Amino acid sequence: MKILNWNWNSIRTKLITFMIMATIIPTTISMIISYVMTTNSLKERAVVENMNLLYQGRLNLESYLEEMNRSSLTVYSDPDFFRSLYYSHENINASGRQSATLQSIQKAISGSRQVYLYVDGKREATLFAQDIARKTSEVNLYPEIPDLRNDTVFLQPPHPLHTYGFQLAYPYEADQQVFTMYRVIERVPSTERLGILAIDLDMDFLSRISGQLFQPDHEQLYIANEDGYIMYSGNDEMLGQQVQGDWYASIKQSGKKEGHFEYNNKIYLYNNIKTSVSDWTMIKEIPSSYILSSADKAAFVNILLIGVSLILIIAATIWISVYITAPIRELVGLMSQVKSGRMTVDISSNRKDEIGALHRRFGSMMDTINNLILQEYKLKLANRTNQLRALQAQVNPHFMNNALQTIGTLALEHGMKRIYSLISALARMMRYSMYNTDKPVTLATELDHIKDYVELQKERFENQFDFRYDVDESTLQVLIPKMLVQPLIENFFKHGMNPLEQDNFIALTSRRLSASIVQITVEDNGNGMQEEPFQALQEHLLRMEELDLEQL
Repeated sequence: MKILNWNWNSIRTKLITFMIMATIIPTTISMIISYVMTTNSLKERAVVENMNLLYQGRLNLESYLEEMNRSSLTVYSDPDFFRSLYYSHENINASGRQSATLQSIQKAISGSRQVYLYVDGKREATLFAQDIARKTSEVNLYPEIPDLRNDTVFLQPPHPLHTYGFQLAYPYEADQQVFTMYRVIERVPSTERLGILAIDLDMDFLSRISGQLFQPDHEQLYIANEDGYIMYSGNDEMLGQQVQGDWYASIKQSGKKEGHFEYNNKIYLYNNIKTSVSDWTMIKEIPSSYILSSADKAAFVNILLIGVSLILIIAATIWISVYITAPIRELVGLMSQVKSGRMTVDISSNRKDEIGALHRRFGSMMDTINNLILQEYKLKLANRTNQLRALQAQVNPHFMNNALQTIGTLALEHGMKRIYSLISALARMMRYSMYNTDKPVTLATELDHIKDYVELQKERFENQFDFRYDVDESTLQVLIPKMLVQPLIENFFKHGMNPLEQDNFIALTSRRLSASIVQITVEDNGNGMQEEPFQALQEHLLRMEELDLEQL
């Protein structure tokens, strides 16, 4: 016998399919939702942490740039230095004052490599480097200094360190990078230029500040000036180059001082460094894969575990399905043999569950049939069948009542008191409807019938309503037409009850108004009738009453 026969009409196929779907679909959906929520949480946490980190880095860089700016303003705050600009190097006092001021500026700024001064009127230059002041006269401004006609302060992007035309005792390394602050010295309050001060700043110091803000192995950090040139980057080859990429254009177009966004599976965070000498933008680039690496590892482990679990679940599902459906298929095969005329097939099962009971009941039935066939001839069996059909056609309410009583007794024997109670109530209702159809009954008898009816309805609606009755004892023996009140109670369940409410109720009251008048009231809190149908009903009843009076 084949274990799996993929027939969509088969219970086994449906059972296997739906059990596997019930396992795989919720598991997959929950895993996807969990992964998405985890990745979003990791991204949000990474953004918050890195924005705080960039904020601290911005404060450090702003402090450093402001310190550099204050030190460069010494050329104005020191009157002796300012006067020395009007004298040549031949004036020992003026030359010494300039050298001392340049030395003071270099010592005051962390990471300063050298300080260069050029005086326009005297065509003299001074370079303080390697703790020595070197001077030269009758020279032009060093040609590699940028045009500063439109700026009083300018921070030049990183470039190779040079000596401004001076010869040093210890030459600099060829690949050493610096960025330079230029300040135009003016004859205040006019804008006449007296000279230019240049301060070369070591990139190593800027790297120490910025290097604390990112992981070089996985992340990238850029500091770009207002023109888009890179002042700092984790990649030295990009120093002094202009930033390329649509992501940078998005930052400039946003107009915001700080923010973040995701582009091409990378998260970009930026913060503006605004000082009196700079308008830089610090940008951190983090690959999404780096942020989500822990989530991906966890997802891989979860997928692996879920995969193993699914294999076990599928195997268990198939086994259970085969275990349940194989005996059913066997029983179907036995039935087919019986249908073909083999009435003596062996129908036995060692199973203790419901399927085993089904085998035994079918075997017992076949034994009974075989005994009948052996005891009676086919003609007698045919007559018995005809008689049975005749009896079935003659089933009347008396038989149904007796059958209900028998079923109720059987339920009581099996300890099913609630079922016995309901069947007994139904039997009493049938008996009540069968007897004395034309004779009046007492209100007490009608009330008992109503109680049985309400008990069955409570079971049907799972106790979603409350039945209340307040019957005057003096009215219990009053004769009333049979089934007078019960239809009114039934009307509540057909039209008035709201199954969505838990406080439904129906109340029955009776009281004697006089010796010959008894008032019976049925009320409920159901939906009731709309005003228009209610008025139409009242008018119809009024017309019927008037017609009866006319006939009298």
